[in-house]
Amino acid sequence: MSEKSAQGLVHHYMRGLRFDGPWEYRVVIASGRRHWSRMLPDADRDRTSDQEGLGWSLRRIAAVMTQRPLRTIAAFSSLSTHADGRLRRKGLFPGVEIWSSKAIGADLMSRLGVVLESGGCALLKLVLQRRQHGKLEHAACWAWVVGVEMMALPDTEERSTAQPRHTIRAALVVSREWNAPWGSGFGARVSWDALGQCILCSLDGARLQGRCAEVVTIVPKRSRHTT
Repeated sequence: MSEKSAQGLVHHYMRGLRFDGPWEYRVVIASGRRHWSRMLPDADRDRTSDQEGLGWSLRRIAAVMTQRPLRTIAAFSSLSTHADGRLRRKGLFPGVEIWSSKAIGADLMSRLGVVLESGGCALLKLVLQRRQHGKLEHAACWAWVVGVEMMALPDTEERSTAQPRHTIRAALVVSREWNAPWGSGFGARVSWDALGQCILCSLDGARLQGRCAEVVTIVPKRSRHTT
């Protein structure tokens, strides 16, 4: 799914989502019939055991990628690599590959684009600077990458047909931390440099600086991408 603006920007989103008004995602019921169901972004937002919001994102990613009702997805707030964690992940995300990396490089933007084209999505662990009671504090939160913002490159005679026609400028994300993005495809825009330093601009006007500490990609096994 893509949206274009007059400035030549393209917003490309993961499959199975729509947001003409309240967020909806595609669900397949027992009879095999498909329909659109409400995402309910405010549900379980206040769960105290999910302090960084990872479980909030994982439940919604599982619902969209497996096309199951959100109410049937069990709470899951860890990406543990232990054997029991792998078994739980397999039940939550059947038929997908999950990769995690703390090496945030300059190529991360392009990798996110490949992941979305492959039918997957990603999670970012952001450590953001917030001023609380006059002091600068750092707080970690997880953000679900639902899309990327791309800028069309100018056509040149020298560029071959194999070269990309867009450059990715930012990740489009939602999170438990921000207000529900009614009528919009994302809650905040995140861009960062080769050192992992990022700037987050939310739709409600917040602008926070920090770093991207970890990236997790979730891709169907039939697809292949480079991590």
